[in-house]
Amino acid sequence: MRIRGWKPLVLLGAVLIGVVAAGITGPAVADRPTQRGLTLAADVAEVSAVPVPCAKQGFELRFGNTGKTAVYADAFLEAGAPLTLSRKLVSSYLPPGYTLKVPIDVGAPRGTAPGTYAIEVKAGDQKLSVPVKVGEPPVDNSGNLARFVPVTASSEHLPVYPACGAVDGDRDSEHWGKTTGWNDATKGNFPDWLQVTFDKPETVGRVDLYTLNSKQYPAAGYGLKDWDVLAQVNGAWQTVASVRDNTAGLNSSTFTPVTATAVRVLALASNEGPTYSRIVELEVFAE
Repeated sequence: MRIRGWKPLVLLGAVLIGVVAAGITGPAVADRPTQRGLTLAADVAEVSAVPVPCAKQGFELRFGNTGKTAVYADAFLEAGAPLTLSRKLVSSYLPPGYTLKVPIDVGAPRGTAPGTYAIEVKAGDQKLSVPVKVGEPPVDNSGNLARFVPVTASSEHLPVYPACGAVDGDRDSEHWGKTTGWNDATKGNFPDWLQVTFDKPETVGRVDLYTLNSKQYPAAGYGLKDWDVLAQVNGAWQTVASVRDNTAGLNSSTFTPVTATAVRVLALASNEGPTYSRIVELEVFAE
């Protein structure tokens, strides 16, 4: 006796078996109950921010578990445009009664209008809103064109020696490794480079470079030895100065002024040998 419709039934069964075997049973998150007993807090009532690159600003997120059992939990962060966050997810194992403390960096891109913005944080059934007050951008009256402009590098020895550490206004080598300075991340591989980019074409005629020169790490043993100074003129890089056999903590390169959109230091050698490029501070002037 022939049973009508047996082929579709067999095919449907095969599909269902395949789906189960592949683990495709729908989004598991949808079936997960909302976690309770979590807590969210910040170490400040309000974050103060300025709209410049490299500004050190943010807050400490305190993510806790008041429950009686350990949990794996996620906290999701979202910033009001155009603010940026160092991380948008905090995922952690939280024992009973434990509070995780996580630093969150907050960035306000150049051109961000002054005003109050917000960062929203969600975890389980908890929500937290952290206000961010963005102020006016700072103004540098020293004539240093490298302050408060974007800075990039061939590499960064993070988290201690970011490119931002070379344009933070701190020339003191005794602060090296604590609060200031750039160090590349490719030991023994030269050249390395550090670059500042201007918002508009600027007249450039002098570059001051402060290399590592502390009591513990004198320039003659650890500072930058050889480098070129390049200026981007009409979209092309030009070498405007060269320094060789440097043993001083500060070297000032003066040259015929050019109109540039960026300045780059091309590091070629260190006094320590085939190790790292180290710049404590880079300053750029019209003359």
